[in-house]
Amino acid sequence: MSEWTRIGLALGGGGARGLAHLGVLWALEKEKIPLRMLSGTSIGALIAASYAMTPRIDKVIERFRQYLESKPFLKTNPEFLYDHPEPLSKFQGIFHRFATLIKKGIFYTQSLTKRAAISEESFSQNINFLLDDDRIENAQIPLAIVALDLNAGEEVVLRCGSLRKAVSASCAIPGILPPVKIDDRELVDGGWINRVPVSPLKAMGADLIIAVDVADSADEGEDLMTGLGIVMRTNEICRCALSRLQLKDADLIIRPDVSRVHWADFRRLDDCLEAGHKAMIEKIPELRRMIRKKKFRKIISIPFPFLKS
Repeated sequence: MSEWTRIGLALGGGGARGLAHLGVLWALEKEKIPLRMLSGTSIGALIAASYAMTPRIDKVIERFRQYLESKPFLKTNPEFLYDHPEPLSKFQGIFHRFATLIKKGIFYTQSLTKRAAISEESFSQNINFLLDDDRIENAQIPLAIVALDLNAGEEVVLRCGSLRKAVSASCAIPGILPPVKIDDRELVDGGWINRVPVSPLKAMGADLIIAVDVADSADEGEDLMTGLGIVMRTNEICRCALSRLQLKDADLIIRPDVSRVHWADFRRLDDCLEAGHKAMIEKIPELRRMIRKKKFRKIISIPFPFLKS
C-alpha cells in the first residue's frame, strides 16, 4: 500500500525518553509499514542510525539493552542528575541526598572549568559500542543526522561521512559531552536547533513525514530555587516553542507518554519501549488513511496521453 508513498520518520532528542523511538519503530515494523528515509537528532540520531544500518528492530533493541548494561555506559551515565526512584529508608535517604549534592557540585564545577564533564575517550567508547565503523551513505535506509555548528550558529545536516562521528556530534550535549570537529566545524547536540528534524526529510523528498516528539513540554521537574535551575527551565521553554513551529511541516506527530521518565534515567528502557509502541499503534489507522490519500493523489496526477486525443 505504501509503495507509492515515500515515508520518512523523524526521531527527536530527549535523553532517556528517546528510548521510546525504539517502540515506535517496533510498531511500524510489526504493521509492515516500510520507511524510505530516516532523520534524527541527539538520541534520535543514535536510534535512527542504528536502525538505518540494520533494519531489524529486534536486533537494535537487543544491542541497546546490552549497551545499557555495559561498563562504558555505567561509567558515563549521569544518574545523579535525577532523584532516586526507589523508596529509601530514612538513613539511606539522607546519605543518598548528601552523595547526590556532592556529585552535582562536582559536575557543575566541571561544567564551569572544562569543555565537558565526560571525556572524549569515554564518549567514543559509548558510541562505538552501539555503532559499527561505517559511513552514513552505506545505510540500508537513507539517513540524515542533525547537529549544531557552535561557531556559525546554524543547523548542519550530515548525509555522508563517518557514521560514528556524525552521531557523536548530534549527541554531544553541551557541557556534558565534548563538541565534535567535522570539516573545521565544532558540532554539538542538534536538539538545540532542531529537536525533531522534519525539514531534512522534506529536502530528501519524503511524501509523508512522521515526527516522533518525546519532549513535547518543558520539564517541570527542574529546581526553580536556584539560578541555574531557572536558566535551564527558561531555555527549555524556548526550545519547546521552536520545536512546535518546526513540527508544523510534519504530516503525523507521535507523542509517546514518557513524562514520568527523567531525561537521564536510562534504566526505564522497557517503559519507554511500551510507551512508544502504544503511541504508534494508536495512530496506525490514521497513518493508513494518509497513505491511501497520498497514493490516490499520485495516481490522478499521472498524465495519460490517450486522454488528450
